[in-house]
Amino acid sequence: MTGVIVIKVGGSLIDESNDLLECLKDIVLKKDLNVVIVPGGGVFADQVRRYASNISDDASHLMAILAMDQYGIYLGDIGGIRLIDHFEDLGRSNNISILLLSQIMRAHDPLPHTWDVTSDTIAAWVAKELGAKFLKLTDVDGVFHDGNLLLVVSARKLRELELSCTDRALPDFLIKHGMDCTVLNGRYPERILDAIEERAFKGTLIKGVDKELEACFQ
Repeated sequence: MTGVIVIKVGGSLIDESNDLLECLKDIVLKKDLNVVIVPGGGVFADQVRRYASNISDDASHLMAILAMDQYGIYLGDIGGIRLIDHFEDLGRSNNISILLLSQIMRAHDPLPHTWDVTSDTIAAWVAKELGAKFLKLTDVDGVFHDGNLLLVVSARKLRELELSCTDRALPDFLIKHGMDCTVLNGRYPERILDAIEERAFKGTLIKGVDKELEACFQ
């Protein structure tokens, strides 16, 4: 398998990140994968949110992306994983890297500059640009509704839910580009390989296009 896999590592996993990164490196080595980690903003972006009311949306957006870079530098240092800041720097296979996005997004950023767009949608945009499979790792098992874990949910249904572990812009982005997103609990990294190899896994598959699934909710 030589296709690129984009894995968004949420800031909520910072305390578990060392074990998570070791597991990812092991999976890449054994399965000859090409994994690109997109870091969340986490505690670094929280500081931007704290002062966002004092600055413009454009400045907040740029600072939040720089916060993602900070988390990425942290992950790269503790995990011994190389940092890249251009798509052209990606390896072809048996490779894992952490993508720092500030330079890329300053050169070309098609996304709205609002807090509806966070690292989730930015990571989805990276996956679209690379034609990659997209996984989102967070600190919960997936998307819940009425206390139940949804194993599969359409992006349109996700948009209707009041509570979700994704940002508000992600469902529309998935629908627009006909993409899927797999949500997994990064505290259980053994689930990642199951999802990559399309075996049964505990998590949520968000479907950007699924007519049969859409009909179930009508």
